[in-house]
This record gives sequence, structure tokens and C-alpha cells, in this order.
Amino acid sequence: MSEPELLTQIDEGIARISFNRPHARNALTPAMVQAMIAFLRECERRDDVRVILLTGTGDHFMAGGDVKAFAQAADAAPEDRRSQFETLALDTLPLFALMERIAKPIVAKVRGACAGASVGYVAAADFVAVSDTALFMVANAAIGTSPDGATSWHLPRIVGLRKAKQMCLLGDRLTAQQALECSLANWLHPDAELDAAVEKLLRRLANAPTVALGQAKLLLNAAPGNALIDQLALEGQAAGLCCATQDFAEGVTAFVEKRAPNFRGY
Repeated sequence: MSEPELLTQIDEGIARISFNRPHARNALTPAMVQAMIAFLRECERRDDVRVILLTGTGDHFMAGGDVKAFAQAADAAPEDRRSQFETLALDTLPLFALMERIAKPIVAKVRGACAGASVGYVAAADFVAVSDTALFMVANAAIGTSPDGATSWHLPRIVGLRKAKQMCLLGDRLTAQQALECSLANWLHPDAELDAAVEKLLRRLANAPTVALGQAKLLLNAAPGNALIDQLALEGQAAGLCCATQDFAEGVTAFVEKRAPNFRGY
């Protein structure tokens, strides 16, 4: 029996998602998308999930869509191809809506190839740690198609419009160092140190006040599309939610008592 194409696990507050097709550089399949949507929905409703990790097995993060599978459609009629690939792209809408709205931080751990749609997955994460082996490329133009995987929405907001056009229209690659310099990545580590560094980050986030971090994430995601008065209203609502939690009571008590807080996530 073959292993699942998407590996998932929840343990000690950390939910882990691993693309698991190492023989194909973890190239994405429709089944992987649907499995990820289902798991993220579970993570959203479970109080014991406090942080989510997104990574790939083996030496690569993910090589985007499965181009070998795409090639099977090359001989189909143009309208059939149009319908097929439009549906494939739209089927990811619930996934990126979940990544945007889930009130828990998402960390992407990237080594090796991060190509095509997978750049959108990384750009949609809240934090990104990369190995010095990481290489980012929006390779869609090379096969005669446009960016997908929410890349066209997230990428210009993070790296800027001109850099996004350079990647999407010209197919220019970013090294790990260049990804760090243009804010696509938060941290760059030697490959041998990446796993330990990410585990330390995951534990730090899992031990933090989950509601407060979640509300901060949602506020920051909403801010670019809001007027000041609307954003202040959201800040007020978020403050009310946070201050009603046990973590708020623990946080202010620990501050007064000059000790480290022991947050429980609620």
C-alpha cells in the first residue's frame, strides 16, 4: 500500500502538513488540494491546534502542478482544456480562503525547489523559514500559462509589483538569499540547521496566546483593504475577544508578578 500524497499530524499544539510525492518533487495533485482543505478545516475548529506547519518531504518543498499529468490534456480540444484547467484553479479557492482566515499562524518550511503554484502557498503563509538550498520560481510562463495558486494576489503584496512581474512574466528565479532580501522569507538557515530552527519557532508559537496571535493575524490581513475607521472598529472587537480569554488574565498577572506567563491558548 502506497503512502498518502499528503501527510498530516497533530501533536502538542502543532499541526503538520507535508506534501509527500518526493519522486515528483512533491508536485501537487487535485487529491492533495482536497486533503489539505479538509485538514485545515479540522485545524480551524480544534482548540488544541495552535500553529500549523507546511512543508515537503525529501529534498524539495513542492514543484507546483504536476506538468506530466497536464501533458495528457495537450491533445484535448481547446474548450475542454479551458474548462479543465479553470476548474483546477478555482478548486483551490477554499484552500486559500482558509489560509487567510484561520486564526492560527501558518509556518512554511522550504528547502529545494519551490516552483509554480507552490510560490503562492509560501506567500500565503504567515512565516517562512528557508534552507540555503531553496530556489523560488514562478514557472508558469515556461509551459504557456499564467500564475495560479493565489500567486498573483499574494506575491506583489509581499515582494512588490515589479519583482512579482519579473518572476511571473520572465520566470526569473530567486535564490534563498534573494527571497530573504525581498521579504518572501523571514529567515534563512543552513540546510542542516533548518529543521531545528523551525521546531524552535513552532514551539514558541504554540506556547504563545493563541487567540491574541490569531486576532493579530486577521487584523493585519484585513488592514490593506480597510479605511482607518473600519480598521479601528476591528481592533476594538479583537481587543474585546482577547481580553475575555484566560490568557489575558494570565498575561497581566504574570507581568505584575514579574514571572514568565503560562499561556493555555484560550
